[in-house]
This record gives sequence, C-alpha cells and structure tokens, in this order.
Amino acid sequence: MKMALLKVPTAGAAQLSWRCSVVHTALAIPNSHSISASAGTGRGKGRREWRVKCSSGEIEKGAVNFGPGSPVRATSILVVGATGTLGRQIVRRALDEGYDVRCLVRPRPAPADFLRDWGATVVNADLSKPETIPATLVGIHTVIDCATGRPEEPIQTVDWEGKVALIQCAKAMGIQKYVFYSIHNCDKHPEVPLMEIKYCTEKFLRDSGLNHIIIRLCGFMQGLIGQYAVPILEEKSVWGTDAPTRIAYMDTQDIARLTFSSHTK
Repeated sequence: MKMALLKVPTAGAAQLSWRCSVVHTALAIPNSHSISASAGTGRGKGRREWRVKCSSGEIEKGAVNFGPGSPVRATSILVVGATGTLGRQIVRRALDEGYDVRCLVRPRPAPADFLRDWGATVVNADLSKPETIPATLVGIHTVIDCATGRPEEPIQTVDWEGKVALIQCAKAMGIQKYVFYSIHNCDKHPEVPLMEIKYCTEKFLRDSGLNHIIIRLCGFMQGLIGQYAVPILEEKSVWGTDAPTRIAYMDTQDIARLTFSSHTK
C-alpha cells in the first residue's frame, strides 16, 4: 500500500482574510489557486461547468481576527465528519487514547447517538453554512477533518467551499493543529474533480499558516461495496484512472492508528 505523510512548517506563511462570522457574509475566495472542472448536482452525471478560486493574502482592514485566548488542553479535538466511514474510527481511537472528543455533524433526522454512547460530545454544524462553524471550535486544540460531501451534493459545496470556510475559521480562532485527509497522487490527476479539489485544498492549507498534517490516503477497504459495487449496479459513474496500476486499500482502523501516531510526534 502506498501513502505519503507530509507535515509542513508554518513559518513565514501568509495569513488568510477572515470573512466568516456568525452574521453570514461573503467568503474570502482565494485567487492564488484555482480549480475548474465539470460537475453536476452529484458526483457523476448531470454535468455543468463551475470554477472556484482560492487565495491567501494579508488580513484586510476591518476583518475579524481573533488573537490568542485562554489556553486549551492539547487533548481537546474536534472531529469533522464524525459519522463517516473514517470519521467514526477516528472518534473511537481518540476516545480509547484518552482524548476529549467533540464531533461536528450535520443536523440529521436520526441523531448520532452512537457517538454520545461512546463518550464523545456531539455538536451540530454544516460546512455549507459557514456561520455555524465558529462556535464548534471554541476550546479546541486540534481539528481532524474527515468530512466529505454526500454523493447527491455538488462536489464543490463541502469538499471545496466548506473546507475553505473551515480552514479560515480554524486560522482565525487560533486552532493549533489541523489534520487533513487527502488522496494519494491527487496532484497527478487533475481530470478527476475530487482529486483536483483535494490537491488545491492542500495548497490552500499550506498557505493558511496553520500548523498542519496532510495524510494522503488510498481507498478505504470498508468502502468497496458502496463506492464500486452499488454505483455500477445502479448504472452510475465510478471515478478512477486509466493507469495500468493496482489500487491499494487500507482499513480505516489502521488509518486512525496512523493519525494519532503522527499527531503525537
């Protein structure tokens, strides 16, 4: 299995503009990195053209910039996307290792009671609604970002625009470490929308000035049926490459162990 782990120093990095507050305003969309791709209402058919841009620069006059506040415990973490295939394993591992775990989940008809039963705190927010994000970050040391959009959503809503908002909020509120999961070789396949977005998010995160860890993953072993078998049976698109190489898969429990091994170093 192939995987790259990258920890980037933050010295000298540019700061982001802060335009995300409890009063909904326009997000700061960068211009130093850009994405253009064909996307539809979901991740397969029904395409339309869209373009998103991201930039980093000096904080503008009048922008909100939260300075250092009360110290937070290094054990306080926020898991974003905690109900997903990877997110739930991150929560389980974090609790087993003694972390104080807060889980950001979208409001849903069926509450994420299993997370509470495990001992985590659950807060409701939505990356597509930036005004809901800041309150979830109060008292948090580390953000572990496992979130991804639902198959029926436009791919850029959560995986790009939502991540830009989350990174900006984390920077403005003094989050001390940000863990981001990307995709192996995402920089080599810009023709695949999700891989292009992941690579652009990596660059945006590096430019943010946040202390961060980027973990590039291959496929999840737990997702084989949902990612390939079901879409094929339903005659939906399945993203991949035409490279004559084998695809590696990882157990999400192993990814959780790797995450906390890298987090403590």
